[in-house]
Amino acid sequence: MKINLKYLRESVKLAWRSSPSLTLANIISVFLRSFLPLLLIWLIKEVIDVITETARSSSGNIHDILWLLIILVIIWFFDEASADLGNYIRKKQSVKLEAYMYRLLHDKAVKLDLEYFEQPEYFDLLSRASRDAPWRPNSILNNLTGMLRSLMSLAIMGGLLVFLHWTIALLLLAVNIPAVWMRIHYADILYNVRREQTSEERKAAYFNWLLTGGRPSRELRLFGLGNYFISLFRKSFLKTKYEELQIIRRRTRIEMISGFVKAAAVFVTLIVVSGETIKGTLTLGQMAMFLLAFRQGMVAIRELLGSVSGLYEDTLFISDTFEFLALREKIIPVSPEADLEVFNESISAENISYSYPGNNVKAVDGITFKINKGEIIAVVGPNGAGKSTLAKLLTRLYDPDSGTFFMDGQDIKHFSPDEYRKLFSVVFQDFMLYNLSAGENIRLGSIESPDSEEKIIASASTAGIDDLIKDLPKGYATVIGNLFDDSRDLSWGEWQKIALARALFRDAPVLILDEPSSALDADTEYEIFSRFREIVRGRTSILISHRFSNVSLADRIIVLDRGKIVETGSHDELINKKGLYYKMYSKQTARFLNEKQI
Repeated sequence: MKINLKYLRESVKLAWRSSPSLTLANIISVFLRSFLPLLLIWLIKEVIDVITETARSSSGNIHDILWLLIILVIIWFFDEASADLGNYIRKKQSVKLEAYMYRLLHDKAVKLDLEYFEQPEYFDLLSRASRDAPWRPNSILNNLTGMLRSLMSLAIMGGLLVFLHWTIALLLLAVNIPAVWMRIHYADILYNVRREQTSEERKAAYFNWLLTGGRPSRELRLFGLGNYFISLFRKSFLKTKYEELQIIRRRTRIEMISGFVKAAAVFVTLIVVSGETIKGTLTLGQMAMFLLAFRQGMVAIRELLGSVSGLYEDTLFISDTFEFLALREKIIPVSPEADLEVFNESISAENISYSYPGNNVKAVDGITFKINKGEIIAVVGPNGAGKSTLAKLLTRLYDPDSGTFFMDGQDIKHFSPDEYRKLFSVVFQDFMLYNLSAGENIRLGSIESPDSEEKIIASASTAGIDDLIKDLPKGYATVIGNLFDDSRDLSWGEWQKIALARALFRDAPVLILDEPSSALDADTEYEIFSRFREIVRGRTSILISHRFSNVSLADRIIVLDRGKIVETGSHDELINKKGLYYKMYSKQTARFLNEKQI
């Protein structure tokens, strides 16, 4: 419970930070809703007694009854109004807190190291945190305020019942104890089951995406995979839900037994109150007051125990959110921190090695190289040679397991990662498709830059996509993709041109192009690479490509194989060496010649 109390305190702090004024208003409404029911019960007792006395002696004043009724209606109205106002306050605070929690989750997710996204355990934790973070803190706050309201109501109603008989007050408490034990007991069980089910739930979500997503829809229909994935989804979905239903069924049985015990307690109370009224110990108004107090006390203690068990359950589930928020970034500036100046001389790597999490094979193994400012460097090699990994290491999306990168002789770990990455503009092999306007897609390359239409058009023109964008219904304001209304989808090659334009829009001194022409048509590819030096003028460029006709224009070519540099030199030098580059180049050119002859 020590850990749970810690999470409880942290959740309350989150609620207060999200909206102090609404939190305070919520607490005030709780006080109002605690005292008004007591006042209503007392007024009902007074009305019944006055009416009874008037009917018995015919000496009562009708105006006294009328005023009591008016006051009763006014208090009733305020009770109803405070309930409605309280619901509105809680709903508004819920929206504020939900937005605040999403902000915390998103801030953490975008700052975490890319390495986390290589681990299934991270996605399990993210799934649990995303499921509970938006609403659990608000549930904790509501349970706390509910517990406060119930405690106040219970103290007041219990005090009234003590006047009737102390055993009635004790009975009120005793019959509700099994319910709170049950909620706490099954909260532990349900939490552990759901935690174990996280991976299976993500499987179900994945199969659901395969069945409903746009990207897999073509193969799904072509290969007739619909029924197969429906069965896989159903298996994963029902597996998780069946285990939860089993737990809820056992809990429901105990709840029914508990309900029977409560009904017996009500029967005992009715017998006692009826007997005291018949003997004349209680007036009819007092009888009504005690019965209403017992009923209200039952409600209060049920809400109190429900709030306590709900808090216990909430603090169990919110633990995943705080565990996620407690994740620490490893890619941070290393002391002593250095100010990053402009790229002046060179980028170099010394004995760089790296393995992906859970993989014993080194993706990059002992690489050493130097790239001078203004050079065009090509990186080639077979699939899985480590080319894309090297680009991610160079931009410090990963930190190497060993070795050091230097920028102008300074270890890059001493720079702020955010500032260091501003030196790079990258077209990744698996570039993003943003369902935004064409102009916005390009501007995302440097979102902090002023919205320059001329610069956006110039970048698009250089990438060979300007004419196509101008022909769209709204030109650069046309939303591209197929998710939203009034949008226009593009071919994969056209998307790649957009990605290239986005990279060119960013005024970065180093340009990395990872397979930038894999989906371009022959004319566009020829146009771009025939004036490649003009396009990248003033920038240091790293070209990763399988197409040797493109890499031959580089000043220097680095050949990777199984994570190691096996050759380096110009195109002519590597051809003369007759090594791996020569073999790969010969096979590719021979294939092109055969295709041309055919």
